[in-house]
Amino acid sequence: MMKLQHRAALLLAVLIAAAGCKNSAVPSQSGTPSSSEAPSSSASAPAALPLPGIDAESFPRIDGSTANHPLITRIYSEICGISREEAETLVDLDLGSTGSIWQKMLYGGESCLLIVYEPPEEVKEASAAELAQLEIDPIGRDGLVFLANAQNPVESLTVEELRKIYTAQLTDWSEVGGEPGPIQPFQRNPDSGSQTLFMKLLMRGKQPMTPPTELVQQTMGGLIDGVAAFDGSGSALGYSVYYYASLMYGNPNLKLLAVDGVAPSNESIGNQSYPLTNDFYLVIRADEPADSPVRALRDWLLTDEGKRLLEEENYVWARAGMPQQSAGAGNPFESSSLPG
Repeated sequence: MMKLQHRAALLLAVLIAAAGCKNSAVPSQSGTPSSSEAPSSSASAPAALPLPGIDAESFPRIDGSTANHPLITRIYSEICGISREEAETLVDLDLGSTGSIWQKMLYGGESCLLIVYEPPEEVKEASAAELAQLEIDPIGRDGLVFLANAQNPVESLTVEELRKIYTAQLTDWSEVGGEPGPIQPFQRNPDSGSQTLFMKLLMRGKQPMTPPTELVQQTMGGLIDGVAAFDGSGSALGYSVYYYASLMYGNPNLKLLAVDGVAPSNESIGNQSYPLTNDFYLVIRADEPADSPVRALRDWLLTDEGKRLLEEENYVWARAGMPQQSAGAGNPFESSSLPG
């Protein structure tokens, strides 16, 4: 009976989330773990962590990028002392893009804590003053990875080769060590998190070719499926972020390519020997009250306990050597664009 009452209270907390900056973890999209390395989903509930002022009813409303969904679910499970399965049923999915998630945070949306990838350039440019009113701290690191058909003999591409492929200067797999045949490069929609990383880390100020409509995918899973299924020829190339492509939505018909001879892995992304890496962020509003559950949760996530939780979920911790507190309000993206 007590367990049923507790569950009912949690469900009620989700339903009243619109009343303010609390209740229910809300990632942007979910993926289905498909790798043997994916975080385990135990049926047993952990003991609730003693964070003063936070329980199921006051749990901050969280939003995040697709690849951060497992982390957000784990936070909800661990803080509230419920099983991962129960936490999954209480997660209200918002199918918006990374760009729309940032816009909601900047302009009065319900979420009050984000775990999110970098915003698109148009958001940075149009909302620079508003971004400065947020507290934005790096918490994890991921890599932009490229996917090809598992039967494609190409195992590695250089950054320069990838850039030339996406500017139509290299158009045939034989030009990069593969079998003769046209390269069909997929892209994502402009306001997605992976497209933001693609433009920042790979294109570096250059404009990619305009792809045919069928080669632009609106979701991360859609791109992976599209690359795997494209015309049966194995000619497609696409990209995603490492965590999603390796742990959330793996496809046995695809492989991750090395870049500049370095294979993507947690180790190579963590030490940045893999050349295409970028942080993701923990975000709250600067005017959040000092004693609020939002700040309590944010501060906890910046400590060694947050590191433990991220690493147990197979994310890469990005705060090695950094203090265990926020850097405060400010816009860390003002100088983020890389030269061509």
